[in-house]
Amino acid sequence: MMILKSFIPGNLISLYMTIINSVVIVGLYYGFLTTLSIGPSYIFLLRARVMEEGEEGTEKKLSAITGFIIAWL
Repeated sequence: MMILKSFIPGNLISLYMTIINSVVIVGLYYGFLTTLSIGPSYIFLLRARVMEEGEEGTEKKLSAITGFIIAWL
């Protein structure tokens, strides 16, 4: 019965405001915005640095670094 009493409209609004104002939600929001601002050039750079090997990997690293620099200009 106690659970059902907590779902009256006044408490739902209070719960909603608590969730919206929580530090976790704000952190997730700004983390999501930061992730979006990274952009594809940075993702390609990381992928080239971590995953590519050999002569072809060197060319991909160079092109990824060049693309990263051009993207920031």
